[in-house]
Amino acid sequence: MATTPPGEPRGPRVDTVETVFTYAFRILIAEGAHALTPQRLHRESGIARTTIYRNWPETRDLIAAMLAKATGDQDVAPFVGAHPDDLRAAVASLIFRFNHRPVRPLFAALVEHSRGSDEDIAAEYVDGIVRPVGRALREAAARGDLEVDDPDAAANDLVAPLLMRHVILGQAVSEADGDALVDAFVAGRVG
Repeated sequence: MATTPPGEPRGPRVDTVETVFTYAFRILIAEGAHALTPQRLHRESGIARTTIYRNWPETRDLIAAMLAKATGDQDVAPFVGAHPDDLRAAVASLIFRFNHRPVRPLFAALVEHSRGSDEDIAAEYVDGIVRPVGRALREAAARGDLEVDDPDAAANDLVAPLLMRHVILGQAVSEADGDALVDAFVAGRVG
């Protein structure tokens, strides 16, 4: 069995991951998860099938890795510990994603992929992009700035109108829309 040379991390190189994810994303959006096969990715990307099989043996493994990357590098300004500015920053990052990332087509592809299975990767994706809002609410509640029993549920409640408008209805949302939702949410919850 081959071993990893000293100093090299296990797993695929960063450029290999980026290449595979780029082509996998294009295929997923254009044709759906059923078209995401190692053979197809090899043909499109030029990455060896053995590399693809070794690192992402199943389509669900590849999709899970893509979602982890898509939700792991959130564009959120560092929180300053000021309520409700942190919450506004987290909601603004979500709106930025709506306006600058393909949230809607990715969500649609994930819903289609999940049909008929017990996986709900579309919900996992939404949870991932909402995570910074939950973090801001947890921090505000911990400081005593807001009265929030369940920050994750409250985050979902707060951003649900934005998700509905953008993802389901295909409507544009603005930072002003986010600020208005934060103001309405915060009213009555100040600790």
